[in-house]
Amino acid sequence: MPRLTDHQQATEVLFRAFLGAVIAEAEAAVLKESEDWDIDSDGSNSDSSSSGTTSSSNTTSSSSGAHSTSPPPGVWNQFDLSMDEEDSDDESEPLLPTTSEQILQALAALHRTRYLQSRTNTIKKSRAQLLLLLHVWKYERPDVFRSYLQMTPACFDKLVETIGEDPAFTNNAHNDQMPPEEQIAIALYCFGHYGNAASTIKVALWAGVGYGTVDLCTKWVMLACLSYAFRQSALHWPDQTQKEGAMQWVEDRSCPGWHFGWLMVDGTLIPLYARPGLYGNTYFDRKANYSLNVQLVNTPDLRIIDFAVGLPGSQHDATAWQETHIYQEHKELLEKREFIWADSAYPLRDWCQAPYKAPEKDTPENTKYNYHVSNVRIQSEHCVGFIKGQFSSLHGLRLRIDNDQTKQFASYWVHTCIVLHSFCMLHEENIDLS
Repeated sequence: MPRLTDHQQATEVLFRAFLGAVIAEAEAAVLKESEDWDIDSDGSNSDSSSSGTTSSSNTTSSSSGAHSTSPPPGVWNQFDLSMDEEDSDDESEPLLPTTSEQILQALAALHRTRYLQSRTNTIKKSRAQLLLLLHVWKYERPDVFRSYLQMTPACFDKLVETIGEDPAFTNNAHNDQMPPEEQIAIALYCFGHYGNAASTIKVALWAGVGYGTVDLCTKWVMLACLSYAFRQSALHWPDQTQKEGAMQWVEDRSCPGWHFGWLMVDGTLIPLYARPGLYGNTYFDRKANYSLNVQLVNTPDLRIIDFAVGLPGSQHDATAWQETHIYQEHKELLEKREFIWADSAYPLRDWCQAPYKAPEKDTPENTKYNYHVSNVRIQSEHCVGFIKGQFSSLHGLRLRIDNDQTKQFASYWVHTCIVLHSFCMLHEENIDLS
């Protein structure tokens, strides 16, 4: 059984005391009503016996008029007919609250605060570093700004402009959320760091916010970045001009016969810092780590146009990439004679070409073929290194996967990094990063 907090224990004690007080007050009210009824009954009997000793003439005259009857039991409890000054003075005094009412007041006072005791060991924090980054270094030292948030100030401003009005950054509470600019900065810092530097306590102390605020800011930014409109603007299928440019790059790098092989696919592993609690053995990969398998499909200029994320690290690349759109819809997406370059882990298809495996690769002709294939397909390796270099959290996620919800959150984390990476490539294309 999970342990109850002090707040929950106090609530339980007061609630039981309230129930006991209500029952006791109800029993006392019933007992008092019964005693009053007995007193009224005795008074009625004495009145009837005294009236029997009167003269017959009085009896006759009474019967000729209205009949006299005793009031029903309890009537004197409802109407106070006495004119005593002391009674009227007592009625003017306010009634004291009952025990149950006092307990209800104590319960209300308990739930006005989240903690039973004041926090004495609070950590002193300052938002100076975050504000210095956003309002000083952003303009005076863009290189320092980029080292913190993994994008140029101009790209950051464009990102704030694009998702700043997303409903994720608004609420119906009396207290407004932090400015979207600050939330995005905190989330980008988390995405761009890994290891101890990306721990919640380090990020919270750097930004001068609470631990829970770091998690909330990251979730809101992920929610905004994974909206349909933003994903469509950052990740999209290349137009005809971009496709022709990719084909020309392949032809210049190899030969005219490979002109139509303008896409590359490769898989990468995203290590997890701890063994998942949900089917943990399935995440154990060939490199003796617990990880997620991610498939990336890119063009020669390192732009990601398709991906698959969410499968455990033990999944083979040939199986994992079946989750991509291009695998499932290659007949609609690829035109005649177009194909994708892959490594030897992927199966050969007329629309997917891979180098020779052993023992065929050992012949001189096939060795030369594999060399030229690698000279083209190396761009997929560069694409993996590019995105992991920008968002270093993909070198090692500090996320636990203990249930379906946390597994989905880890997948969304990788998904967000891919979308932001593509967004940066679009808006930093003509910027001199040197």
